[in-house]
Amino acid sequence: MLGHSISGKHGVLNLYLKGLELIWEANELVGAIIVSSIFASLVTTLTNLNDRLLLVINGLAGRSWLFDSTVAFFRDNDLAKAGLIGCCFLAAWYGGKTTNGTTTRRKILIVGLIGAVCVIATTKVLSHAIFLPRPEIQSRKIYRLEGDQLVEMKRMPVRVPLDETSQKDYRALVNGDVETNDLGSFPSDHAGFFIAISLGIWLASRRLGLIALGWTILVILMGKMIGAQHTPLDIAAGAGVAIAEVSIIQYALRKRFSGWLDKLAGLTLSYSAWSSALVFAVAFEVSSTMVHVRAFLGLLAAMRRHVLLGMS
Repeated sequence: MLGHSISGKHGVLNLYLKGLELIWEANELVGAIIVSSIFASLVTTLTNLNDRLLLVINGLAGRSWLFDSTVAFFRDNDLAKAGLIGCCFLAAWYGGKTTNGTTTRRKILIVGLIGAVCVIATTKVLSHAIFLPRPEIQSRKIYRLEGDQLVEMKRMPVRVPLDETSQKDYRALVNGDVETNDLGSFPSDHAGFFIAISLGIWLASRRLGLIALGWTILVILMGKMIGAQHTPLDIAAGAGVAIAEVSIIQYALRKRFSGWLDKLAGLTLSYSAWSSALVFAVAFEVSSTMVHVRAFLGLLAAMRRHVLLGMS
């Protein structure tokens, strides 16, 4: 009798524990469903807000040839677009009132340049990995592959600017001529790069940095959204990458490599003529979003493939 009683109690205890386990698993499942639903709702809300904001900003386009041509000029001309950023960089580089002040500024700006290079590398990798065409491309019927099926993407009813370049690009788009670079707009390279440079300038000189940041946001990035080349979400993602990486790199390099930075900044003072020439080249490349450096690196990669590896 005692043995039957003990075994019965063990059976009841096992059933109770299994019941608790099932209840726990059910609670976990319900919690996961709730979290997924909230996340999906937030994503939908954010996407709708992003689309609405883009259409409001893009609504300025397609109404005045003069306005659209002015926006296109500052968007496409390297000197007009980023010349002011390069000037702010040079002013911050030479603007120290004392030798120590100049050295401090130059250390910050050197680290800022390193951060900007890392940022543009990150945004390039992400934009190639994430298939999200520019809004102007999404104005046409376009499909993406989901599993084994082609699914039509949501169309964006954006306005086409009236300037000559935008009209030419639109005609090419209608004829099916789409550049590979237009298929990856997230995150924005321009937002990442110019905000990274502007943050470096701001850390060196608050006044010059505010000018650079203001120009970046109100002229460079706003022009991208008016022309439907980027959405606010693309811009925000590029800016987020820039802020995160510049902050980490500024802290890491100035904490771990302070002596190295002191020597490098000292060399720019000792060899001022050479450093001035180098800084001019840097400011020039900043004004052109490093397009010439990227072309040179592409040439080196091609030489490695075709010459060193013997490929024809």
